[in-house]
Amino acid sequence: MDSLFFPDGAIALDTIDPGKVTRKVRAHGDKTMIVEVFFETGAIGSEHSHPHEQLSYCLGGEFDFFIEGKVRPMRAGDSILIPGGARHGVKCLAKGRLLDVFSPPREDFLSR
Repeated sequence: MDSLFFPDGAIALDTIDPGKVTRKVRAHGDKTMIVEVFFETGAIGSEHSHPHEQLSYCLGGEFDFFIEGKVRPMRAGDSILIPGGARHGVKCLAKGRLLDVFSPPREDFLSR
């Protein structure tokens, strides 16, 4: 795989929470990363923070996002901006997928 093209068949599926959450790092460069995250109903993305700015786009399903103590519902077609350093988490209400964009890239995701 070269640094400009990221074919699906060459991308590993990382298990984050067995049977509940998996992800694929779809593409990454020096300044940006895109990650597809797959959630089963009831799965929880634990509350956390990181210095990276994050944009999340809901590809399908239903989610509640928790950002700095506020709950925001997300459905297919909705997007959300999570500023760097903000505490956030997510609960999947109906099986779905999120497309997350990080800037700068999450080096911890690449080292898995």
